Amino acid sequence: MSRSQTGRPAGSILAISAHARTVRAPERSRLAAQLARRGTPSLVTIVTCHRVEAYGPADEAWLAALADDLSAGAATLRDADAARHLAAVAVGRDSAVLGEDEILHQVRSAFERARTGGPLAPVVSRAFIGALRAGRIARSWQQGRRPSLGDAAVERIAAGPAARGSKPPRILIVGAGTMGALAARAAVAAGATVTIANREPGRAARLAASLGAGTTTFDPGPLAGSVDGVIVAIGGPWRIAPDTIATLVAGRATVVDLSFPPAVVGLAGLPGARIVTADDLALGAPIDADAAPSATVARLDALIDETVDAFVLWTQRDGSRAAAAELVRRADAERSRELDRLWHRLPGTDPDTRAAVEEMTRHLADRLLRPPLERLGRDADERTAAAIRELFAL
Repeated sequence: MSRSQTGRPAGSILAISAHARTVRAPERSRLAAQLARRGTPSLVTIVTCHRVEAYGPADEAWLAALADDLSAGAATLRDADAARHLAAVAVGRDSAVLGEDEILHQVRSAFERARTGGPLAPVVSRAFIGALRAGRIARSWQQGRRPSLGDAAVERIAAGPAARGSKPPRILIVGAGTMGALAARAAVAAGATVTIANREPGRAARLAASLGAGTTTFDPGPLAGSVDGVIVAIGGPWRIAPDTIATLVAGRATVVDLSFPPAVVGLAGLPGARIVTADDLALGAPIDADAAPSATVARLDALIDETVDAFVLWTQRDGSRAAAAELVRRADAERSRELDRLWHRLPGTDPDTRAAVEEMTRHLADRLLRPPLERLGRDADERTAAAIRELFAL
């Protein structure tokens, strides 16, 4: 196997993972901010309510630049270990809710977002392509509504003292984005009476109409004292009036904050048992074999093993890997040249239109490249690599 200048195998991958199980939310927030400020094009960064992760080529320079923002609880993973962790994340094996649906979308979005900044290292792309494939397979095994962190939040409220004996429980959802919608659907599925609040009232109204729920203002006022639970899933703080805070504290609701960074502020008077953070859900929900039927866990673990085996085999194929890297480089160079010609012919094109066209061409190139790249990933005897080199004159 060829080697890089650092002595590691060419095509090595390095990952860092700061998870709520070992790294507190403020430390994860600092790391996420540093990754955003750096904007390193070679990295894929995943930020969720429970994790901040980055994946890149194993030259270690980017890791050294983040050293001051890495908590002692952050994990550093390399090669097969990095690919294994990524696959476990994508299939929902590493989540507080086993097999949760939202994480696959978050991994896919992170990968696509990183590719808009320029070509990624082939080994990073290969790890993500394999993990996303595993995630799609795992989701295909699920029947009916797929679980989410919203289900865990609803269960925590249902176990609280206010909801015991309440038929049905009354839950206020603050936020109508992706996670707020998941929480609202989980609450409706659990039989709760649901009210939705959002900074944009129209968005709350549309979500409520789709679920048969009610709506209220972003600051719910007296309603805060009559609900059994509040689930907050927003970006930025949930700013409510002092009277609303006092009503909430004097009431009986359990408040579950799914936001990252945490959105609930100013509730110091709320008893500790009645306020639950996303970190609390991660720490309080086991993800090992005791948390789900053993057959489900075994099936996921076998899928992860298969994904890692395919990744390791790919890294060992110098000819196939080099062909994949050259094919991606060639496609990106040709795409860039054609776009340059287009903008030269249309100098007055506005920035939004240019960005939309460039994104469309990137997605089109990715879709066209996916079949040959997947074939190269299964190229045991390097015949596919030879054929592609001849076909594209690489």
